[in-house]
Amino acid sequence: MSEQVIVSGPGEGRSLLVGGGDFVTYKVRSAETDGAYFCFEVSTTPGFGPPLHAHEYRELFYVLEGEYEFTFEDRTITSGPGTAIAIPPNVPHTFRNASDKQARLLFVHQPAALEEFFEEFGVPVPAAGEAPADLEPPDFAAMGAALERNGVHVLVH
Repeated sequence: MSEQVIVSGPGEGRSLLVGGGDFVTYKVRSAETDGAYFCFEVSTTPGFGPPLHAHEYRELFYVLEGEYEFTFEDRTITSGPGTAIAIPPNVPHTFRNASDKQARLLFVHQPAALEEFFEEFGVPVPAAGEAPADLEPPDFAAMGAALERNGVHVLVH
């Protein structure tokens, strides 16, 4: 693993719009940790979230702002800022912004995962919340295939 200290301040990091509703900002990239983990912040549009899915890597969610609904292990909970949820490998789960405004989550994938997917399907933006005016709708079928290639198994479409 890399032995360097990594500092990523507020508003710093590459930002991409993914799936038309998630603004992803890289905080600590996979290459900076030799693939040990990937940390990113997501600003989610109201009501937006991925379909039910599972993957082989660990995923940590930490709610920074707003309210999210999380579903896992046949449970659904709604949580606000300060809530951490750690999902072990292969546990079906999903989340969505349950508020009427942008909400923010911090993610950690261990080992590092999904950065290649974000690079393939993300639209570069100057900062979270700044979508291009001429944005094309995402190709969800192609995104689903790319998720499978990246180890994410969509369980409900």
